[in-house]
Amino acid sequence: MQNIQIILTASSIESGELAGKTAVVIDVLRATSVILTALQNGAKRIRPVQSVQEAIALKSGDNLLGGERNAEKISGFDLGNSPLEYTSARVGGKEIVLTTTNGTLALSRSHQADRVLVAGFLNAAAVAEYLFRSKQPVELICAGTNGEFSLDDFLCAGLIADSLTSEEEMTPNDLVHLAIKTWREAKSDVHQALSACRHYNILKDKGFSEDLDYCLSRDLFRILPVYDPKEGTIRLISC
Repeated sequence: MQNIQIILTASSIESGELAGKTAVVIDVLRATSVILTALQNGAKRIRPVQSVQEAIALKSGDNLLGGERNAEKISGFDLGNSPLEYTSARVGGKEIVLTTTNGTLALSRSHQADRVLVAGFLNAAAVAEYLFRSKQPVELICAGTNGEFSLDDFLCAGLIADSLTSEEEMTPNDLVHLAIKTWREAKSDVHQALSACRHYNILKDKGFSEDLDYCLSRDLFRILPVYDPKEGTIRLISC
């Protein structure tokens, strides 16, 4: 039987636990939503890095620097961490060097997995379909916020797990059952479910309400971005 588990924050990934598994990195608000949007809109590849200094060192030619610290665009960068900035006109054909507080850390710490997928609400169905076909054990990795649990990522993990566990071959543990239950209770109004959450309200207070609407939209894309740790880039594969 295919096993599925959830890791609640990037910082809680333990050495060796991803070996032989497909990891799915989820940072709904907003890094994985940015990655999905940029690739959907024609970006050649995304190069996620952990530090601002590393990103700046990789600036060359016509590649673009994108990312955030404290939910705001980094001084001197071309783009922030709003997926709505990553239009076809801006990113088409470009490489983007991306650094964020949580999402790029989660990607970096997932390097021991056999395959690392990038997911959000925007492509949840495509990810779930791929995972079911692959038959590999699955780790759904919630990036979290500054090392703490983040409900938006957990809800997305619950959505993906719900799609998978409807198939009798899946074997969810108690945490996965909780994520599915939480998702089912929240899915009729995800904004309401997140309305008391710290990170959601930080973005709302900073004027990113359109980002919230966009990032919480389901299945706008049928794409599968894959992170290659050896190359250090994220590209699309065929669904």
